[in-house]
Parts: sequence; structure tokens; C-alpha cells
Amino acid sequence: MPPSLRLSVAHGRARISDAVGRLSPKARFALSLACVAVVLLGIAAVWSLPSATLRLVCRHDFRSADLTVSVDGEVVHTGAVTGAVRKWFGVFERTEGSYGTAVRVSSGRHLVAVRLRAPGYDRTRSIQGDFSRGQESTLSIDSGRDLSLAWRVTGGASAPEPGSPSSSWLKYASSILLTIFGSIVSASIGVVVQDFLRSRKARLAEAGAIQPQSSKTVS
Repeated sequence: MPPSLRLSVAHGRARISDAVGRLSPKARFALSLACVAVVLLGIAAVWSLPSATLRLVCRHDFRSADLTVSVDGEVVHTGAVTGAVRKWFGVFERTEGSYGTAVRVSSGRHLVAVRLRAPGYDRTRSIQGDFSRGQESTLSIDSGRDLSLAWRVTGGASAPEPGSPSSSWLKYASSILLTIFGSIVSASIGVVVQDFLRSRKARLAEAGAIQPQSSKTVS
């Protein structure tokens, strides 16, 4: 570390230490509590970030269609899907298309809703799914006569996705922790600010009392 930077860091630490030393014991405790809450708030925020993958595999029979995917009522993906006309036995024509993408979601149990819109076709279906941290879940979407959804398991088979009540509790617990730690940080900062303003007001009052006495001594 360069000497100038080291001197600046030392000077900054001294100023912070001096500022903290002027606080009352109550304010210092509130500041320490706020620091701990900030660390825990960061951990809770990281835990609540998207940590699983939802892979979408759509098969359809449209030349063009719009795909919309929502998780717990929040739209997470929109895309335009296209298909091509193929001839069967050189006579019959059939439109076929496929579409695939991946979306990051938070771990836990979620309700996934899929809407597929095309000329003369508008269907919406929902399915429950349990997403594990660091894992990928594949959802097969098939238009057919009616929109169908199914979770794809290893081996290409389709089966309902098993649910885990504990994962949903983790999601709600993370949300509650974010609220609690945020409230602690706000309250602690309020205590520190009030103490700072109170001490500053006291110093100004003391300086105002000293100044008239100095003037009287000079006269």
C-alpha cells in the first residue's frame, strides 16, 4: 500500500473513531446493532436472490405465437415463437415449431403460469413446481388442441413435480428476515442521528455561553 494511501486510511479511521467516541453509550449500541443487522440483511438478500433455473421447452403448431410465462403472478419471460410448414408423405402440410429458453427463479415452491397466443388460439394454464437451489427444472409446453404443461424428469418422461412445504417456508422466512433487519437498521440510524443532533446542539449552546463570558472579561 502506498504511504499516501496508508496515511489517508489512518486519518479516516481516526476521524471515524473520534466521531463514534462522541456518541452516547445508547447510540453506540444502536450503531453496533445496525452494523450487525446490515450484515444479516445482506445474507438474507443473497439467500432470496434467484438461485434455481426454470427451463422452458415449447412444442407448437403455429407459424407465429406469443409466449408469456409468469411465476407467482409476476411475468418472468415473454417471447415470440415461430414454426415452419412441413409436408408429410409429400402431400399433407403441417406446421411445427419448437422454442426453448431458461429463466432464473428463486428456490422454493412456485405457481408457474403459461399463456400461448396465436391467431384463433389463446390458452393459459398453470402448474405448481418446487425449485431446488442450484438445480434446473424443465417444463414441457405442448399446444395441441389444448395447452398442456408437464414437468420433465430424467430420461425424458413427464411427471408432476413434487412439492416441498419446507421450501416455501424458507421463502417466507427470508422475506420476514428482510423486513425485520431493515426495520432494525432504520431504527438504529434514527437513534444515532438524534444523538448526533443532540450533542451538536449541546456544543453550540456551550459555545454560545462561553462567548459572552469572554467578551465580558475583555471589557
